[in-house]
Amino acid sequence: MAQPIVPLLRENYASIAKDLLTPLVDVLNVGRDRTGGDLDSLLIILVVALRTAEDRRIAGMTLEQVLNGEVQSYPSLTTNVRSIADSTSIPKETVRRKVGALIEAGWIAREDHSLALTPLASRMLTDVRESLFLMAVRNHQTVLPYAERAADEA
Repeated sequence: MAQPIVPLLRENYASIAKDLLTPLVDVLNVGRDRTGGDLDSLLIILVVALRTAEDRRIAGMTLEQVLNGEVQSYPSLTTNVRSIADSTSIPKETVRRKVGALIEAGWIAREDHSLALTPLASRMLTDVRESLFLMAVRNHQTVLPYAERAADEA
């Protein structure tokens, strides 16, 4: 159903742009603030968080357990400095330096050459996650009428 919606969103972009962009700007501002003004570090954290979230073993953990300190470490699918550099177009040496700083801060853990988000990072990024939830809700509210329209026209 996503495909028929995209043309409707394009057609109505002028009227929905602010509703789509405002929550994205909010997430980026909160994330930038949380990472000391460093959007590259935020992007690196998000890539590592995504690989951590993609691991099936994480499905049994609740956010409450993480925030209460009951979870000591996360499983994670393999990711490393090179794959982060390749997927973000951030220079490899920059990624290496920033990952080192994030490891030192306790936000990312390294096991061999594989990286994972830490539960500490999840706790420290609560405001970013809450902004992300609000963005998801606002985007849903913005897109829903177009999804319903596309379904009616199908």
